Amino acid sequence: MKKYSFIILFFALLASCGKEGSDLLDPAVTGTTKEEVFTDARNAMLFLNDIYGDIVPVIPQTGNKGMRWPASDGLLEITTDNGSTNLGASGAYNAFNTGAWTPLSSTSFFWVTEWNSAWASIRSCNLFLAEIDNVPLNPEYQFTEAVRRARKGEGLFLMAFFYSELLKQFGGLPVIDKVYDIDDEMNVPRSTFDETVAFITGLCDQAAALLPETQPDNDYGRATKGAALALKARILLYAASPLWNNAAKPADSPFRGEYSEAKWEKAARAAAEVIGLGVYELHGNISDLFITRVNPELIFVHMNQPCSWMTSISIPRWLCPPGRFEKSGCNQVTYNLIKEYEVLKDGQAYAIDDPASGYDPQNPYINRDPRFYRDCMFNGYQYQGKTAQFGEAVSGAVAPEHNPIETSPYYTHVYSIKFADLSLVLNFDARNPSTGPRVHQNYPYLRYAEILLNYAEAMNEAYGPETDGLGNGKTALWAVNQVRTRSQYPPDLPEYLGQTGGMPPIPSGLGKEAMREKIRHERRIELSFEEHRFWDVRRWMTDPATMTNIQAQIPVWQTDGTVRYEIRSIQQRTFERKMYRLPIPEQQIYTNPALVQNPGWNFSPEDAD
Repeated sequence: MKKYSFIILFFALLASCGKEGSDLLDPAVTGTTKEEVFTDARNAMLFLNDIYGDIVPVIPQTGNKGMRWPASDGLLEITTDNGSTNLGASGAYNAFNTGAWTPLSSTSFFWVTEWNSAWASIRSCNLFLAEIDNVPLNPEYQFTEAVRRARKGEGLFLMAFFYSELLKQFGGLPVIDKVYDIDDEMNVPRSTFDETVAFITGLCDQAAALLPETQPDNDYGRATKGAALALKARILLYAASPLWNNAAKPADSPFRGEYSEAKWEKAARAAAEVIGLGVYELHGNISDLFITRVNPELIFVHMNQPCSWMTSISIPRWLCPPGRFEKSGCNQVTYNLIKEYEVLKDGQAYAIDDPASGYDPQNPYINRDPRFYRDCMFNGYQYQGKTAQFGEAVSGAVAPEHNPIETSPYYTHVYSIKFADLSLVLNFDARNPSTGPRVHQNYPYLRYAEILLNYAEAMNEAYGPETDGLGNGKTALWAVNQVRTRSQYPPDLPEYLGQTGGMPPIPSGLGKEAMREKIRHERRIELSFEEHRFWDVRRWMTDPATMTNIQAQIPVWQTDGTVRYEIRSIQQRTFERKMYRLPIPEQQIYTNPALVQNPGWNFSPEDAD
């Protein structure tokens, strides 16, 4: 029998698993063979934990660990019209934004890294699933038949998760459901899109049948039945969307599925199944949603080791006491997104260009959607007893107090703080988690608000805004308003500028097209900086021409101490229709001649959509 060498790292993701968030690390098990791993329950479970650790930790646990862009603290949003960054013009994200990349680009580009790493993770899942039934029971380690069943469900879910990440990037994939030895040829062709979707959703169904609805407190963060069903609902929503369900190209292929309007109903039913579990609900307070480790909105999260790094890279350092690391304000918010936050007036919500809104472009940050104050730090923001001063100054004017020393043409002077803990006093170097206060903070891969918005979108496309097509009393309008009306101003928080009330519901009487735009608006606001915008604009086939002009609302300080706001274009980006799908790394095409490249890229049999 062949021997396999393993290095099993009890990754920090599950090292901090559990509701209390202990960061005690179990010792690593190294140098063991496959036989030794899967004849010992403890080692087998460490192997599974290591697979969890393969999922990209979008919020890093310490400096420069994780994230989509290696050696970067930029979230994926900075490659959409929602975000910009001060991280420099030479970064991989900027090369992506300016179109200076190809299928031959280096591994610094996230899709190249993820194509390679995801297949390694899928192999690990297949190996775990092939061996888990042979692992001896171990009462001392509490490895029972019930635990074996749940862990097998987790392995199935994790394989579905890795496949789903590849699917939304590339489309149809080689379906690998066994362990290939190192000597085996792996010239496996891409399956069609629908075949790949069926494979992923089948894994989700198998996982849901094995997983519990909730995990015990000490296993908080592991996959559950709801996580499997939520992932299935997301994938079916994508499969129903225009990029992958195109009436102009109706045949099933690796590049898209067979066209069918019925796919929207299928997606709606899948989301309805998650809602029908009755396990999840929206967290009541928007201000602490993303720093509350345990709350009923979270379905599947990345369990981070307690840390303060995400807060540190979010808050501009000149607002903080001496002693913190200089990197800060890494993810900035564009005017393209800022203008989408509606204005509240007399209990009604208005777009800023609606004359009834009363919007004043020279006093732009009052009476906005409550989520604006949770998500964005802007000139005039109240932070730990200070009034933030950002922007530029005309000749002879006093410069804003809290600008960084370095300058960048890509500054928007509005910072993304969605995942920051504003109570932390940042007077220490947060790159080392042990040097100061730490936050038990998780990143939501799947949360209930997304499921409600998925349901709203699918129901609207299948039945219209207010038709109860599934007979469950829940329409598209009901679902989107659940998310929208949750957004209320929390009391007594100075950063919300003393405002009260919240978002009113979307009124009844809209047609399908108008409701579609409302739902897309809510997704953009509610899910901003959570890795949805990047994929949404692709699956919707949003016109690339509307995505390239990146704007900022610049505060300009005058000699009399007042501030004027100017809307400026800060970058002209490249976005072509072929970029709806990412290219398979060209080296992989050479390695596996059975693969076929995506439309519009070199060696593809199709032009871009």
